[in-house]
Amino acid sequence: MSMLRHRFVFSSLRKRIMMFLTVGFVGCAVLMASVSYNAIYTMQRDKIKTSMAFDLYQQRSKLNQMYNNLLQVTQQMTPEGTVGNLMETYVSTVDIYSQRLLSRDISYNIGLITFSNPAMELVMYYNPASGQAPYSNLPLRGDFKLQSLPNVAGMETLKYQSPHKSLCRFSDDLVVSVTREVRFSDGTQLVVYVEARTDIPADMNSLSASLNMPYALIFTDTVDRLTYSSNPAAFKAGERLMLNGGSGMTGEYVWNRMTGDYGYNITLLLPVSSYNHELYTWKNHMLWILAIALLMMFTLTLLLRRLINRPFRLIEKEMRTFGKGYMGTSQYHTGIDEFDRLFDQFNMMKRQIQQLIMDVEQKEKRRHQLEIEKLAYQINPHFLMNTLNSVRWLAVMHKQEEIEKFVSSLIILLNYNLGKTEETATFRSEIQIMRTYLELQQMRHDFEVKLDIAEEAYLDSPVARFILQPIVENAVCHGLDDNGKLEIIVSPDDTVQMVHIIIRDDGKGLSQETLALLQRDTPDQQQTGWGIGLRYVRSMLESFYGYKARMDIESMPNQGTTVTLYLPYLHPRKERAI
Repeated sequence: MSMLRHRFVFSSLRKRIMMFLTVGFVGCAVLMASVSYNAIYTMQRDKIKTSMAFDLYQQRSKLNQMYNNLLQVTQQMTPEGTVGNLMETYVSTVDIYSQRLLSRDISYNIGLITFSNPAMELVMYYNPASGQAPYSNLPLRGDFKLQSLPNVAGMETLKYQSPHKSLCRFSDDLVVSVTREVRFSDGTQLVVYVEARTDIPADMNSLSASLNMPYALIFTDTVDRLTYSSNPAAFKAGERLMLNGGSGMTGEYVWNRMTGDYGYNITLLLPVSSYNHELYTWKNHMLWILAIALLMMFTLTLLLRRLINRPFRLIEKEMRTFGKGYMGTSQYHTGIDEFDRLFDQFNMMKRQIQQLIMDVEQKEKRRHQLEIEKLAYQINPHFLMNTLNSVRWLAVMHKQEEIEKFVSSLIILLNYNLGKTEETATFRSEIQIMRTYLELQQMRHDFEVKLDIAEEAYLDSPVARFILQPIVENAVCHGLDDNGKLEIIVSPDDTVQMVHIIIRDDGKGLSQETLALLQRDTPDQQQTGWGIGLRYVRSMLESFYGYKARMDIESMPNQGTTVTLYLPYLHPRKERAI
């Protein structure tokens, strides 16, 4: 008793501070717990609603994608589409053999259309007058009625159906479908029917099992009549469900409704009992957590003086040194496992920050590499279009006499430009590809090329891939006119171990504004033509050589353009991968 009396007598400043600290700490904890409880209770309630809205949004997105895919297929089956054009010929053809050929072509084209969507099942043309399907990729049910489909949205000629049983004879899958009325030139009126398998029942079961909540998903049309329900025991198709707004509570259910891109309405419902059960369960857990937290805070208050003083001083010291930029780790043993782990975590945090700095540097390098690849993909299609136009022109003008040589050169050029070859790029290969490109362009354009290339050992040294052709292509496509002259000089300078490459044309040249735009290192929306190719070359040089290579551009209006490259002479053993 004397020991207890001595412990709780407020005779010392230390005891008074501890008592005031305990009362203040517990009082603040209770107040904060009360405020936090109300806030978190509201957040938990909103969380359920947000979860319902998110799950419903996911279902709507999947349905929008499915309806969009079905709509695209029906567009292909109109007289303006690929399959519809064949069907136009099919209905107007009386020859049986021709009809069989056309039927095969229709099957093949529908196979191509539906190949990218494995969920696609039945695709058919249906004749409402005869009640027959002149064409169907799968056998039909004998008792189906197209008029009985559950239309959920659409117009007179185009209608969207909510989930229903497949019309295929050998399938019991749940599908969504789209019907479109089409009329052909001979007056034949058919209905295009396309369906795709949907996973709504499995999604609802998975969602209900994962959250332990019996969700129900329903479809309603424009007059609030149910056309589909994932829980027929609670909601039956054909009933009217009057709902106003995007969410609310009706009867025994909490609901959230959204409208799809094509006009259909889907609603996710949750029983009120399940909705409240989740909140009550969380409330009980929260009360237990608060009780345990108060007990722990009281205990921690009693041990505050012993446990905190020295470790906090060490933490403050570490924070100060860390704030000054010192990333080295220090090992402390305070005799308290929690604080020892805290110091270990602090040291781990330092190492993670160091690793993050390294990761950022790597990501920047990767971003730079991706920028180069992006530029390459911008350049290659531009060149492909020009070359393919040349192939078409050559085929028409020369009646296939020179196509073999032209196409062979083109294949070599494309394989190199698109990186299909595994050889390391050298000056010799770059010059050879440039020669091939000029031979192709000279078949189309009338211009003179003067090549002055020094034949020495530097030709077999490694170089950045695909740097000469973009410059030459810019000169040919944007600089030279007919009867123009292009001069290319390649020579090594052994004294400084550099290779000088000069590409000069006597074309229309560039204005000072355009030349200044080309000198920029950052992308610009106005940098088309010349800008894309030169920026690509500049990026490749920087990536391959760092800052050792240089590219200069000199140009005046109507006086031609000169591009000069200064490239380091590298030995094969110093090769870098691009």
